[in-house]
Amino acid sequence: MSASSFLVLGASLLSWAVLLVTSRVLLVGSGLDPWLFTLIQMTAGGAFLMVIAGRGTGIMEALRNPYTWLYGVLRVATAAFFTAALVHTTTANAAFLGIVSVPISMVVLWLVLSRRPSRLELPGHVAVLLGLALLAQSLEGGWRNPALVLMMLSELCVVVSTLIAELHPLNQTDDTRQRARLTGIMLLASALFMLAAALGLGLLARWLPGLRMAVPGDLAWVADPALALDPYLWASAGLVGVLLRGPSVFLSLKAIHRVRTENYIAGVAALPFMSLALEAAATALGWLAPAPPAGAATLFGTVATLGSLSVLWTRSRKAKAGIAAPAGKRVRTGTG
Repeated sequence: MSASSFLVLGASLLSWAVLLVTSRVLLVGSGLDPWLFTLIQMTAGGAFLMVIAGRGTGIMEALRNPYTWLYGVLRVATAAFFTAALVHTTTANAAFLGIVSVPISMVVLWLVLSRRPSRLELPGHVAVLLGLALLAQSLEGGWRNPALVLMMLSELCVVVSTLIAELHPLNQTDDTRQRARLTGIMLLASALFMLAAALGLGLLARWLPGLRMAVPGDLAWVADPALALDPYLWASAGLVGVLLRGPSVFLSLKAIHRVRTENYIAGVAALPFMSLALEAAATALGWLAPAPPAGAATLFGTVATLGSLSVLWTRSRKAKAGIAAPAGKRVRTGTG
């Protein structure tokens, strides 16, 4: 991995850490609905990216491409599940749980792209699963904590959407404006559609009392549609979308293009520690209430992180060996 690629990956992860901690501060401090908060900020982030990209070609081509819609829906679902998990645990714990994407990506890439993992990777994957199992037991409520299911769903969406981003024909470019335009289209079209559907569900519930009883309790705006009209919700989510969500997704697309899917996902191992530092700063400033000591959770999360880094290191060595091998005798790596 070149120095420039490493910097792009680092900037992407830092941007995500700031976004996640900021979102948790707003959700916990103001009691905002996490689902609407995410959909609004995704819509705003997509619109902002399209504005800064300026006029250009390829918009209709992107909208006609089914991968654009699939990527957009998965990115919105990823964000919604992750943001909802922040109501049930800390940003750092949620990020640690997100390392489950490493073994998930191994399975998906093996099945879809025949990128067979090397045997040297397997101890790292085992360490990831062991660390996450111990972390799950240490959470409030243990295995019953809703954050576990939410983060599993979120990371499954991450792996599939990251794979789509790597393969999307319009993402095979170093043109910054085109990538911003593509990112904006993906976010805006998908999030706007899902936001309209969510608001429509809330309005429909006003005339169908049975619907309010059938939906999960977390969807508070269905039981009380007035929550969707909260101006603070729209203002805060809009600002977060413009300043953080859009740039974060843009940097992710750029990083994925530079380092490939499996390396990007393995590099996300640094995200929990960035989140820990930022949450500590937010607590010191009085923006978050002091959390109980999380020594055990951090320890178990570190085990998972070390496993992830072991996988990344193994892949890096195999890739270098493949590049160094003479033509015709190139070593086949686990990353395909």
